[in-house]
Amino acid sequence: MEEEMNLILSADKEAEGDETEDELDFDPTEDELVLHFLRPQLRGFPPRVAGAVLEADPCAAAPWDLLARYGLRDRGHFFAARARGGRLPSAPPARRHAVGAAGAWMHSSSRRGRSVTELGVVVAWNRARFCFFASAGGGGAQHLRDAWWVMEEYEITDPRCYRRHDDGDEDDYWVLCRVRRITKPPAGGLQQLTQAASAQIKARPPVVG
Repeated sequence: MEEEMNLILSADKEAEGDETEDELDFDPTEDELVLHFLRPQLRGFPPRVAGAVLEADPCAAAPWDLLARYGLRDRGHFFAARARGGRLPSAPPARRHAVGAAGAWMHSSSRRGRSVTELGVVVAWNRARFCFFASAGGGGAQHLRDAWWVMEEYEITDPRCYRRHDDGDEDDYWVLCRVRRITKPPAGGLQQLTQAASAQIKARPPVVG
């Protein structure tokens, strides 16, 4: 089916074992990420493509190190567990630190969206975008530099969109994160993001994870 083309890895390239080519082939749309991967994960069902989205904390290491662990280079997709009740979907955390003081994921923008299943179920979601700032030189806020990586975190904001009636409340839930390298500054201006990142790190103690 034509709408599934972005989700299918080329059998020929899989047979060749070309991880870089496979990585480039797997480039799902936002609707596909939400409906075919995040929603099934929350409901306890298998995703459309097994193994395409990995269960790993994208804040556990610098993005290039994280992707290298899984044989990826420029882009990776991850399921990450988040604690319920920590924040409102419309107010994502201002920052996230990588383990080992490698740098910090700084929030740059958010937007809400809706996707519709084949049965007409409307799935509401939120996307929070983060930019990675790497520690350089002596470390600290004054030594941050933009590393040209972004993380897009997708969260389904209405539990009725995925939870069955017999399910109880859970302490944790899943978000889906797309981590990728970029070739141009993110919208909003690199200088303003750098200044905001420095101010946030100066104002608050480091957080791991």
